[in-house]
Amino acid sequence: MTKKYEGIILLRPDRLTLTIRDDQQAILTQVKSGALRVGDETVANYLENMGAITTNLTGFLRVLKEYAVKKSDVVFYGDLDDLDSVSAQYVADQIEVRVGLKIQWLNKNQLLAQTLAQTWPRLKHELGDQQLTGYVLCVGLSTSTLAYFNQGQFATCWDIDLGKARINQLAENLRQTTATPSDIITDFISSKLEYLVPELSGQPAPVLLVQGVETLAQRYITAPDVLAPVDTASFKRRFRRILSSSDQYIIHQYDVDEQSVDWVLPSYLVVRQTMKLLKARKLYVTSLAQPDGLLHYHTDHTPVRDLVTTAADNMAVRYGIDVYHKDFVTKVAMQLFDALAPIHRLDRHYRMLLELACKIDDIGNFINPQGHYRHSAYILEANPLIGISDEDNHIIAEVARYHSSEAPEINQHHYLELSDRLRLPIAQLAAILRVADSLDDSRQQKITEIGLKLKDDRLLIKAKATDDLVLEKWAFLRKNQLFTQVYGLQPELIVKGAK
Repeated sequence: MTKKYEGIILLRPDRLTLTIRDDQQAILTQVKSGALRVGDETVANYLENMGAITTNLTGFLRVLKEYAVKKSDVVFYGDLDDLDSVSAQYVADQIEVRVGLKIQWLNKNQLLAQTLAQTWPRLKHELGDQQLTGYVLCVGLSTSTLAYFNQGQFATCWDIDLGKARINQLAENLRQTTATPSDIITDFISSKLEYLVPELSGQPAPVLLVQGVETLAQRYITAPDVLAPVDTASFKRRFRRILSSSDQYIIHQYDVDEQSVDWVLPSYLVVRQTMKLLKARKLYVTSLAQPDGLLHYHTDHTPVRDLVTTAADNMAVRYGIDVYHKDFVTKVAMQLFDALAPIHRLDRHYRMLLELACKIDDIGNFINPQGHYRHSAYILEANPLIGISDEDNHIIAEVARYHSSEAPEINQHHYLELSDRLRLPIAQLAAILRVADSLDDSRQQKITEIGLKLKDDRLLIKAKATDDLVLEKWAFLRKNQLFTQVYGLQPELIVKGAK
């Protein structure tokens, strides 16, 4: 039987990468393009690099043909970084016209989730500690991210305006006014990390894993390993050497090109200052990069899904949501979604989005219970969940907006801004969430068991209760109008037990 191979292409602001793997997910080969010049104003410079991008993609297609990989078995991802949506669409159209490949854009939260799902389990396995507590620092071009894992599980993460290309741009400006910009850059980095001090104070001296600093990985990792410890004294000596070395010395010693040589010192500065902030007792580095994590992106990758749902649960805790109410609503909403599958015909991805919305729909109460659903929406818009697309985050925010007393109206500006293909799914998910939420309006979980049955144009909800449901019945009647409008079914609540 002939083996089936698959190609994964990733476009980043500084280069393209092609990975070919077999049906057992073993990597057969990886090909990297030459350097793409990053922009001076925005790091993503895809428009000006279009000629080089299409030339490299044409070369990738030849490699794929040599491995008998069909175009239909090629997945092409692009790193949005700081690219705006209009430019992203233009780049996608140009690539499709020139080489016939369709690109799927990924935001930094999606790329980060893939990286964390790969790196942290490796570190736990390396140290033999499944309850490991520590941090992962992902150093990017325009921004960096610091993620915290508590007792083996993802807890939270922070975006830091400290990308290595961005810092280098600052350094270039400073070189015109000062002979020693490194001290000023150090202060700049410290200022960006300072806001984390209150949140991180009191934590035990942690383990720090660094990803995205290729020169550090080159020095400490020997293939086929992808992770290695870094002696902190050795790191400090290497940092001091880089601080006083010429570009030519760094290019020769670290095998970097003329563009990325300028990112070596900023990377080391970010790592050093983060170590100081965290008082890290152990330092590790990984060579795992974004293409490695993306091998599983388009499959049902359990570690990533777990990370996303954990992030939602942690957000609920941070904003003081009633855990018991959240769990009740989530359970009932999932039952409703499954029972209505023949009607709504939404896939499992929408089921996951509904589950996430159930977990965090009430976070707006943290600001004000009055109109909390609106507050929930703009909190989610400003603080998107890790691991899912911008569109998915937008869907969750809108479902949260409509989960209470406000219904989608054709004249509402936020409803008008939705694309046509999203309006119905959002209304379908919001209608389910409304019904589930109404069944625990007292926040006392009086209903212990629910059975569902579709009968003619009715949805019979048989509930077993331990107490009277006066408030729940009132809320049920008030909130089920959207459900009837969307599904064409009249929900009926039939109570067994206490009246």
